[in-house]
Amino acid sequence: MRIHTGELPFPCKVCNKRFRQQSNLTQHQRTHASTKPFLCNYCGKGFRFKGDMLRHTRIHTGERPFKCNICQKSFRQSSHLNHHKITHLRGRKYICKLCGYCTANKGHMECHKVKHTGERPFQCSMCGKRFSQGSHMRAHHVKHTGERPFPCTVCGKRFSQKSSLNFHMISTFQDGKYVCLLCSYSTPKASHMRAHHVKHTGERPFQCSVCGKNFSQKSNLNFHVRNIHLNRMFNELSPFFAAFSYDSLMKPYTIIDCMVGKKYICKHCPYSSVRLDNMKRHQLKHTGERPYGCSICGKRFGYKSNLNQHCAIVHFEIKYHCKQCPYSSARLDNMKLHQVKHTGERPYGCPICGKRFAYKSNLNQHRAIVHFGYTKF
Repeated sequence: MRIHTGELPFPCKVCNKRFRQQSNLTQHQRTHASTKPFLCNYCGKGFRFKGDMLRHTRIHTGERPFKCNICQKSFRQSSHLNHHKITHLRGRKYICKLCGYCTANKGHMECHKVKHTGERPFQCSMCGKRFSQGSHMRAHHVKHTGERPFPCTVCGKRFSQKSSLNFHMISTFQDGKYVCLLCSYSTPKASHMRAHHVKHTGERPFQCSVCGKNFSQKSNLNFHVRNIHLNRMFNELSPFFAAFSYDSLMKPYTIIDCMVGKKYICKHCPYSSVRLDNMKRHQLKHTGERPYGCSICGKRFGYKSNLNQHCAIVHFEIKYHCKQCPYSSARLDNMKLHQVKHTGERPYGCPICGKRFAYKSNLNQHRAIVHFGYTKF
């Protein structure tokens, strides 16, 4: 009723400001009081209002409860989310021609483009290492300076990176294990604890270069690329894939490589790649170079895998003999592959139609030809 009448029956005795409800007056009176009854459990800082204390606590926990329903990005405060949503409402002037990513901010688009071009415009002045993002270069630079700009407000220990401080704030090392302070999870490996923390922080550091969606785990990103983009684009982009084996297409970067400009082009044939290591490996076919030498007999090979195979077959003792035929091998995995010829076992099943195969290579070939429409070549 007071909303309609405008009645404000509760006055503040200090400043005479009036309020509609007693609870509003009580909350207001704390602005005049010197006491701060709400204390942070992590650093002991006091606050007049419980809401302020809860917002502050998220700095320690990394919690981001406010999620954008358009792009799934998370925020610590609702005001930050509201400010972010404006970017979705504004006219997006900048559109990436390679993947469709769009933004109203020119700087954001410039940062995004380097994901496709592979450009690394930011160079460390001390060691020359280059980075695609300025923030990555600055984080690297502190390794040279020894600077530790991020202090723990509880114990005073300082850290070179904010992520290290966050890890310190919400975990502890006890009896040979890292223990999460927010739940009962524990692990002997720091890497596992960092992966666990994203469940509390809501952080999604791994971004899909095709659609821009973010993921908390790299394995989730790889699964997304394989099962969403790869399957969807097989038919549309089949001319691009003609030079690839099915196994290589299963790698999450291959489809992205096909959609962006190739940086490295072979001078001897049409082969091209966005990866320098792939180009170096390819060029051995033209140069005839054999950089890997056998330490026993001196025979040389173009690829390390060929050297390993040579040593196992020629020099190492033959340990495994087939009981059903004269076949023998120095490698247990080769013997297991051979034995399925005798047992008739078919351990590899197609997840689409259920057909089973003795060898994984046969399964891959089946999927490529039968389900994805490739011709055998």
